[in-house]
Amino acid sequence: MSRGLETTRKREIKPAGERRAQLLDAALDVFVERGVAEATISDITARAEVAKGSFYLHFSAKEQVVAALWEQYVAGYLRLAEAVLANRTPQDDWIDVLTDLLERLIEHAVDHAELHRVIYGSADAKALALCAETNQQVIALLAEAIERGMNAAVLRPASPEVLARVTYHGVHGALHDMISGTAPYDKDEVVATVRDIAARVLGPDR
Repeated sequence: MSRGLETTRKREIKPAGERRAQLLDAALDVFVERGVAEATISDITARAEVAKGSFYLHFSAKEQVVAALWEQYVAGYLRLAEAVLANRTPQDDWIDVLTDLLERLIEHAVDHAELHRVIYGSADAKALALCAETNQQVIALLAEAIERGMNAAVLRPASPEVLARVTYHGVHGALHDMISGTAPYDKDEVVATVRDIAARVLGPDR
């Protein structure tokens, strides 16, 4: 048996999770080069060096690949956020906790700026809708933190969910403009602004 056939067989028996990750890595590379709209499933499988049929074992359409890449991104932030919220008590400074959560969101977004540019710059409406569904996990986490701050008698918004949505979409919008290059400010200015808003709106002198 030739060495080429042996290599091919070894690739074919990769665990499903590893094969899926391989496809996602390849997809991101292709999306960066060509944009989501112009990229094809054949482009992705060629870059991943797998048969086209392997793609459909993991995804039913290109939009699902975009959503899966975004899910990975959001999952990474949620892990950071859970570390911030771990072992918190009512005696903690919940304004500082909420600010820390937002700062970590900003840092995480900047670390994955390329993914932001790809998805929000070239994905179609269906793919963006799937990403928006995943964003609800971040909003729910922020709402939970705000509610815990309310229970500690530190935060007093009219609605935890509304404040979480206003905060998330405000920060997300500012980051989008910065990452896409349509705004002249940088990450440090976004962080400083978030800190200032938290102190003014949620602080003891509000």
